[in-house]
Amino acid sequence: TVIATTVHPLQLVDESLPETAHDFRVDLIVTPDEVVRASGSKRPPGIIWTDLAEEKIAAIPVLRALANERRC
Repeated sequence: TVIATTVHPLQLVDESLPETAHDFRVDLIVTPDEVVRASGSKRPPGIIWTDLAEEKIAAIPVLRALANERRC
């Protein structure tokens, strides 16, 4: 799946940014003036359940349903 985003040109940077386990890279960055192809290879393996509080899971119906499936 190609992931694209739109940004203001001032948001483009040349240096690397710190990443955590839940971050992912985009494939295309679109500004009003250009389309930048990015190295979008890093994708999380799925939902990182240990990062989610039980309250958050309970409050979001799709997460609650997926959590219930995992418990079965």
